[in-house]
Amino acid sequence: MVAYIRNTTILILVLIVCQGCTFDAVRLNRRAQVYIKHNQYDMAKKVLTESLESDYENSASHYWLGLCHETLNDRTNAIWEYELAVRFDPAMDVAQMAYIKALYRNKQIDKSIEATNLFLEHKDAASEFVPLAESFFRDQMEQHAILTYLAAAKAEPHNAEPLMTLAEHFFTQGNDEKAIDHLILAFKADPYYPGLARRLGELGFRVDIPQPKMFYRPSELEQDITNIEI
Repeated sequence: MVAYIRNTTILILVLIVCQGCTFDAVRLNRRAQVYIKHNQYDMAKKVLTESLESDYENSASHYWLGLCHETLNDRTNAIWEYELAVRFDPAMDVAQMAYIKALYRNKQIDKSIEATNLFLEHKDAASEFVPLAESFFRDQMEQHAILTYLAAAKAEPHNAEPLMTLAEHFFTQGNDEKAIDHLILAFKADPYYPGLARRLGELGFRVDIPQPKMFYRPSELEQDITNIEI
């Protein structure tokens, strides 16, 4: 767990601040991140608590305090701080993901799924969903990843990629029936997606790629007559 938190911290140790925070809160927040970088979590907690006394709605301070608690295996307080971070700044993706994953690791699966669905409601492009889904898969949170890819497909109905990704996932899991269902959905979304028709053909499906619509082009005579009548 400590190694996981440490790697996460290294990846996101960009100074996270929030709009409207007081100068003292931001200063203390930054100091706490230095302590976290050097694994001084008790000192970081002390500084972050002071920061929140200055500005209780500082979502970044709540997030970092939650990370300290989780590193020290205090999941109850970690979840509480992550939840406050999300409440004060729903757009803070790193806090949202930390909250969802902390709930999952704490065996609060239903609440974790609910939090995921609420989080996904604020996304509207497939490109926003993909890294989230990949992160869930890395943490073996299959249900969360599937929900995220399905949300991506819903956000972009003519983008076959999320459904293709799910199909390949189900193939690797040995669930060929569900995999084929998603391949067919992907074909309906975009029959021209590279390799999709061939993949279905290899599985014994006959697919007819619709011909592109041909637009009527008037002759030179028709164009001249139209120009006269305008």
